[in-house]
Amino acid sequence: MERGDVARANQALALYRVAYAENPADPEACWRLSMACYFVGFELADNNDQKKKLFAEGRDAGMACLKISSSSAPGHFWTAVNMALYGQVVGPFKMLFTLPAIVSHLNDSTSIDPAYAYGGAYRVLGAISQNLPYILGGRNEDARRYYEKAIMASPDEPMNYLFLARLLADRLKDREAALAVAEKGLTLCDSISPDRYESLKALAYLKDFLTLSPPGRGQGEGKF
Repeated sequence: MERGDVARANQALALYRVAYAENPADPEACWRLSMACYFVGFELADNNDQKKKLFAEGRDAGMACLKISSSSAPGHFWTAVNMALYGQVVGPFKMLFTLPAIVSHLNDSTSIDPAYAYGGAYRVLGAISQNLPYILGGRNEDARRYYEKAIMASPDEPMNYLFLARLLADRLKDREAALAVAEKGLTLCDSISPDRYESLKALAYLKDFLTLSPPGRGQGEGKF
């Protein structure tokens, strides 16, 4: 809950490592370590070597969770996230090699609990569809459908609106639709609790988008 503080985030990771070491058969101890590895690796790690070690640790902890409880939505989600981020750090070929497993874990997570991580698995599936080359199956319209599913699963999560607005503005060149999505997100996500670190950052980005590209400005003006 206090992961916005660097020291507290690292302290949480250390405590989750202890919990995992003392309770390796507890699936919650496994996936919470996986989650902490993602956060520290993604938000705080200084270099690729640190990131690689953290994402590998998070991947392995997530897989340990699934060996104990194959129906764990958090286990599938954090395994997939750490696998994807590890692949990005190691290189595109590693990412492509593990992509089928990543997508499979994300689909399992949505099947078990579509609202977990505020529609997080749908967001990641959308990001994969958006950023994967067309020849490898990347489709902007597929990404749009995934982001819309994320909004349906968790309509009070600003990250879902942010991802969709970015897609509409940058890839689909529909500025007015992007503005409408951003405005809707700000309207529906106006009571975020202070512990939702990523959600608050996304809310700020949505506000910046409307400030830089208000309704009525010409196509191409402003930045998102």
